[in-house]
Order: sequence, then structure tokens, then C-alpha cells
Amino acid sequence: MTKLLGLPGIVVEDSQEIDNTIILKVKRIEKKAVCPRCGQRSHRLHQNKYHLVKDLPWSGQQVILKVNRRQFKCENCQKPFSEKLDFVG
Repeated sequence: MTKLLGLPGIVVEDSQEIDNTIILKVKRIEKKAVCPRCGQRSHRLHQNKYHLVKDLPWSGQQVILKVNRRQFKCENCQKPFSEKLDFVG
């Protein structure tokens, strides 16, 4: 499923089919994220938060991405921040 989705740096952890909808649980492979304030990379996970994102349909079925958008705490400026997900508008 990860190859079919075709998003660089993203892996499909799980998939479900409910009625006419495919739900793909996805996350970033990278274990660190860059703080938007100071530019330092951090690996200190603060919390996980899932978002549902509607994607293009596959074979007439609706596709929803269940995206884990992690929050980190910057080791330098000590502020929490959310990782940037380029594929989510």
C-alpha cells in the first residue's frame, strides 16, 4: 500500500475498508522534525494527533488518510511544534 500511495517519506501502517471507503493510517518515516522557530532538529516527541484527510478516490472508492501529525518539543528553544506534512494542504 505504501508504494501505491506514492508519498515520499510516508509509510502506510494499516488499512481498513468500511462500506465504500478505504482508510489508510499513515505516518512519516523520519524520527525527527525541524523546529520552525530556531531551525534545530528535535526527536523529543510531545504528543501524537491524528487528522483525517480526504484523498483522491481509487476504483470508485473514497480514500481517507488517517495522518499521524506528531508534535515535538524543541530541545533548543523548549517550545512545542507540529511536524510539517508537505502532502497535506
